[in-house]
Amino acid sequence: MSTALSLFPVITEELENKIAVEASRYKFYYLEENEYHILECETDAQLQNNSYQIIDQRGQWDPERHALYLEKKYFINNPHFLFGENGVASKDAEIGLAVMWSSKTSNQRGINHIGSFRNSSDEVELSLETEFKAGSLRGSIHLETILYLKDPGKLTEKEKHLADTSGVILGRLDSDIIIIDGNGSIFPIVEVEHKSRPLWWVECDWADPMADAFDEENVRICINKKHKNYKVLKLANENIGQSPLLIEIISTAVQIIIQKVRESESWTEIKNGVNFDSGSIAQAVHYFLNTFEWDVNSPEDLAISIRQDLETRI
Repeated sequence: MSTALSLFPVITEELENKIAVEASRYKFYYLEENEYHILECETDAQLQNNSYQIIDQRGQWDPERHALYLEKKYFINNPHFLFGENGVASKDAEIGLAVMWSSKTSNQRGINHIGSFRNSSDEVELSLETEFKAGSLRGSIHLETILYLKDPGKLTEKEKHLADTSGVILGRLDSDIIIIDGNGSIFPIVEVEHKSRPLWWVECDWADPMADAFDEENVRICINKKHKNYKVLKLANENIGQSPLLIEIISTAVQIIIQKVRESESWTEIKNGVNFDSGSIAQAVHYFLNTFEWDVNSPEDLAISIRQDLETRI
């Protein structure tokens, strides 16, 4: 744990080990047609440590249409070490647990208060359950768990050196970056209704793949609900692996996107994973190529490698 210079004691690595904090990983899910669907959260090897990518195996996750729900459990096994003259708060104090969040791409920030506790030898168990409204977030979100002084209580003479102002941050327990869109779902899919058009097509409307977001505003696969073969897609299924036709559509669509991005002057940078914005089309393509090891030596090799990967992994 790292902390800034403070005029009062804060939680050190030694103290954090003493209180023995345990925390689960974040659990993400969304609601569609009155059913909750779990979002997988995978470590993104292309980004910095503690960065995770939301993956929806259904291929339906869209932060513009779906609220994002998240949960996390915390256990503090020895909270009493936080209190008293050798701790960070008076024996009479109340300490709160919260998650501070910020999203530069959404220009938003906030704090979710989880709970609080007082001096005790009993284990503290607290749970975070919160919701981000549909359309409120895009790109990425930074989540940081903190302990703060909720109520300083009465300080004794031996505790005068401790923090005595409500709201003061006493320590930071963990920090994660969650990519909530970009390549979070396999592909930005939208459903349209056109009687005279084919079952599906791809629309690529980006200006700069290095900056423009990998979302349905800039690139999308359109599924035509008015087409006679629409039902064959089985879009209502929980797992797209149950729809071979949908896998083939996604495979072809991704190939089209990669080949179009390859026409960019920034193709070398994209392959090397440099100079593109988080959540951009370039980042999505780089993620696909490096994570799934797709072969871009030729259109034929790319087509085969994409299908081999999706048909075995999904």
